[in-house]
Amino acid sequence: MPDMLAIVSKAVFDKDAGKAKLGQVVPFAGYASASKHLQKLDAHSRLLLVTVRPPKESLWLVAVLEGLVFDGQRWSARVNTTRLTDISAIKDQLRFDSGKGIVAKPGALGMSLQTPRVLTADDVKLLLDAAATGKTRIAAPRPVNLAKHEDRSPLPCLCKRCLPRAGMRIEAQGTTFVRAKVELHSRVLWFWLPASLTDDLPAVTSAVTARLQQKIAPFPGDAPADEADASAVDDDEE
Repeated sequence: MPDMLAIVSKAVFDKDAGKAKLGQVVPFAGYASASKHLQKLDAHSRLLLVTVRPPKESLWLVAVLEGLVFDGQRWSARVNTTRLTDISAIKDQLRFDSGKGIVAKPGALGMSLQTPRVLTADDVKLLLDAAATGKTRIAAPRPVNLAKHEDRSPLPCLCKRCLPRAGMRIEAQGTTFVRAKVELHSRVLWFWLPASLTDDLPAVTSAVTARLQQKIAPFPGDAPADEADASAVDDDEE
């Protein structure tokens, strides 16, 4: 009885709930799809519906359908009681049973979710907890990773999605690199440092911190910090 995630197209959402606002409950009571991927569902499963909203590809949790019954064309269910919730900030924490998470190029988030996916127990808890907080927009976990995704770098990407797989020490182009970070104002910037420069890390982090202080400010409601926290080398176990 797996729980699954499926997408409501923009056209369908606009037709059935186009005026709905975050925090409201859309009384969906079914999902029209004969996708073979949904055949894993049964009466004990939950089908979590999401949709992608313009203009910034926000990902909204639309409904949680339970008591599912399939008639060959449509999955009927009890009327949804879950509020519309913007889950954009936590979408990269979803892993699905494939372990691959959401991988989408800019402008292609909706397309990347066309195939229904089996959710892990952790995925379901993450989504239901988000919907239960009373906040319609879920804040990104702190500290926020500032690294942007890199496809063409010779070194492993250190964005929030790739970081768990990046390792802490690598060999590239005949040089050993170690992973280090600077934290400031509830943000963290990870970077690779040649191992030969480990002794110079305090000077490096001081320079990086000075640049960050010119570009970022504390989040609203956060007390400003006088100094950044800089790690020497990231020795935590993954």
